[in-house]
Amino acid sequence: MNKLPNVDISYRPLHEISMGPLKAALLNHAIDLKIFDELTRPVTSEEIAKRLGTDAGNTQRFLNALATIDLLGKKNGRYQNLPIADTFLVSASPSCIAPLLKQTQDNRLNPLDQLPNLVKSGPLDMQEQVDLADESIWMKEAITSSGWVLGGAGQLVADMVANLPEFKHFENMLELGCGHGVFSLYILNEHPSLTSVLLDRPKVLDAAEFFCEKYGFRDRVRFFQADYITDSICDTAENRYDLIFASATLNFAIHKFDDLMQKIYHALTPGGYFISFQDGMTHEQTHPDTMLGAVIPAMMGGADYFFPQGMIAQSAAKCGFQSIRSRTVETPVGEMDIDIARKA
Repeated sequence: MNKLPNVDISYRPLHEISMGPLKAALLNHAIDLKIFDELTRPVTSEEIAKRLGTDAGNTQRFLNALATIDLLGKKNGRYQNLPIADTFLVSASPSCIAPLLKQTQDNRLNPLDQLPNLVKSGPLDMQEQVDLADESIWMKEAITSSGWVLGGAGQLVADMVANLPEFKHFENMLELGCGHGVFSLYILNEHPSLTSVLLDRPKVLDAAEFFCEKYGFRDRVRFFQADYITDSICDTAENRYDLIFASATLNFAIHKFDDLMQKIYHALTPGGYFISFQDGMTHEQTHPDTMLGAVIPAMMGGADYFFPQGMIAQSAAKCGFQSIRSRTVETPVGEMDIDIARKA
């Protein structure tokens, strides 16, 4: 006769994982319907159904589900955004991250339906892989990923940079692989005269120019069309920088990182700083979960582009930086490492 099981561990974490697709589907459809734009004040489900042209009964059930996952509040039959939805999911909010949240389901970069075949059969053939040299992909990604910076990471980084003892004396900075360039804008906002060179490929810089114009920094920014892996990172032969900043871009150079670090070192003024804001993987490349969205792209190409914690600091020391400080910080998307290296 078999004994009844008597377990001393909860399977709640497994249940939460299994519920993930359902919660994501509810959130994604609410974003598509612009539900949160309608709920900046208390509204009944009948009013919402009438505005959207949806079924009244199922609209109420849908709104109840959004309240269950703590996006809406419900009182006396009326629904309203909770603060997290008002801040991050209303289209008109300056910190709206709705496109960023849907980015993980972009079928070009993260085709979830291919996971079984990738595990079974290995990486895709070259002709089947996404062309990562296609600048139009990265222009779109740059615009989408700006939500991460506007949603909190930008001010987090700017505060750390502004606390550097020499910051008030900085004159010129460079952002490598800038994408949207919004990190630079937050840093410039902390310094009245600092200027920034934004380096990326031509179409990607179109996205950066959009944000510079939108937030009024166009006169303090220069755009530099280049590939930081193969090209010079100085926009003129004489120019050197007091600060070089890079965020979530150095993975492209991970397999020849010391070469890039030497280039960075020589592009800095004496006493200048290099600051990296990147993944720092621990526990044999299994933690934290910050880079989980990059797992399937890595499977598709058959190559890993994750930084083991400490790799950037070690490379900086090898290349001649005299003072290196590293710390792990919490961001809205998980833990990331910030490495601050000073040239003698």
